[in-house]
Amino acid sequence: MASATTFTKFAHLQFPLADVLKATNNFHPDNIIGRGGLGPAYKGQLRRAGKLVKISALRLDRKHGGRDVEFWTEISALSDLDHPNIVSIIGFCDEKNEKVIITSYAAKGSLKGHLDSPKLTWTQRLKICVGVARALSYLHYDERRGYGVIHLNVNSSTILLDENLEARLSGFKVSIKQSLNRMDHVVLSDPIGTIGYLDPAIETTKGVTHKSDIYSFGVVLFEILCGRKAFIRDEANRFLAPLAKSHYENETLQDIILPALLDQMSPQSLRRYSKTSYFCLKEERAHRPHMLHIVDELEKALNFQPGLEDFLGKDQVVGELENAAHEIPEEGVERSYMDEFAYKHKNAMQPQSMHEIIKNKANLRISFEDVNQATQNFHRNNCIGGGGFGKVYKGNLKDGDGFKTIVAKRLDTKLGQGEQQFLSELQILLEYKHENVIGLIGYCDENNEKIIVFEYAPKGSLDRYLSDVSLTWVERLNICIDVASALYFFHGGVGKQARVIHRDIKSANILLNDGWKAKLADFGLSLISPLTHEIDYIIDHACGTEGYLDPLYREKGFLTLEL
Repeated sequence: MASATTFTKFAHLQFPLADVLKATNNFHPDNIIGRGGLGPAYKGQLRRAGKLVKISALRLDRKHGGRDVEFWTEISALSDLDHPNIVSIIGFCDEKNEKVIITSYAAKGSLKGHLDSPKLTWTQRLKICVGVARALSYLHYDERRGYGVIHLNVNSSTILLDENLEARLSGFKVSIKQSLNRMDHVVLSDPIGTIGYLDPAIETTKGVTHKSDIYSFGVVLFEILCGRKAFIRDEANRFLAPLAKSHYENETLQDIILPALLDQMSPQSLRRYSKTSYFCLKEERAHRPHMLHIVDELEKALNFQPGLEDFLGKDQVVGELENAAHEIPEEGVERSYMDEFAYKHKNAMQPQSMHEIIKNKANLRISFEDVNQATQNFHRNNCIGGGGFGKVYKGNLKDGDGFKTIVAKRLDTKLGQGEQQFLSELQILLEYKHENVIGLIGYCDENNEKIIVFEYAPKGSLDRYLSDVSLTWVERLNICIDVASALYFFHGGVGKQARVIHRDIKSANILLNDGWKAKLADFGLSLISPLTHEIDYIIDHACGTEGYLDPLYREKGFLTLEL
């Protein structure tokens, strides 16, 4: 069963509540070392393999909701990761309504608490940046896992520092796993993360990519340079990102750099650093550098920094900043994810973003005028269904000298929902074609209208025939085989580097042609996941149709192929 498989994977990490209470002195307030979105974190000492180990215990605060999804997402992510600049998971506790995530202890706390400290030197700051960049490069590229991780919450609070000021990236509660050759593809999502660090492209693309982490990291780089937080509520310049970009472009960056750092900087070091930071904040994701490039640039910035940090005058630093502001990005800054990946992995394929896929399918574009005419101005007599996205219409679309019967799914923008489902369905139907999957005829995206045009299934949906005695046993078996074939195709990722999880299998989404040939339809809730990784996805909330939901998925948020 899915439940046994899922929990067995993490069983070796589980600690009794009694051990956690003892380690934290019954969650004593004096042991609180921080608070986050999930709840307070406590320091403590836990006995592990006969030794006392310093730990951080993040205790879920039930006052602010269940947060089970974030709890399991963090455990799932950390259990697969092993990098010196990523916090190590020691275990977890899930007992008596207490949920606790136990990780290695970071003696110096979060980077946020050190931003304005003059004691944190420029060289130390550079080393912290290099450490975080290496962690993100590992998340985005490491081929040993077979999938990439998009962190989605990179900020100065989730960057922890050990006793040697070595950076440890934490906070994986909203992270997403994505197959390596799909890292440039948009993962449909509402805005996720922390104010001041959010990728502005989420608003236009309705989703995230690994470049969303790049933007957030760019904000952190400027926090470290300027010694101030990304967002200060009561200041005129509340957001650091636009302020830093403006000063860089106007060659006045020295006005906002933490004063204590100006006399410590090598000119070449600052040039590399400030230029890299600036390009991380580009509005267009394609113009942001990749982590492999960022690691190289930050390492060079560190290498340019001599051991003595008080040798340089402020005037020389300012001059170097003025020169840097006029430079164009070095070769490689605008390379695609897979170009960058191929830098290390010669056999990588070049994927396209979702918008590029649509753009390159001009032969499938249908004008709104043609769809409008086919459905008789979307006449109510032609409406054959609907949902949160809008309505579905039957129509007759001009096809050469004749007409063909079609189905048009029209997004109703007045409902304020459904656009992500629309885009997800279109993406899947463009890329995944099978005889038992409803066929895509085309799409319309003009005049603020979004419409997907499908082939017409004359017999309608399976739910209409469940009690029909004329539907024979052999015909029912063939329908089952057809649907199983479609799911086998999606789950196996035949000919693809990723698999599809439908998430809304039901008789109403199984359509029938003449001859009872079954076609699986309605992919608005579907997810695309890495092919090379055992799936144990944990998502925002269980979705689907009541009566068809896997109990484990509904109760715990665990999404597997078995659902």
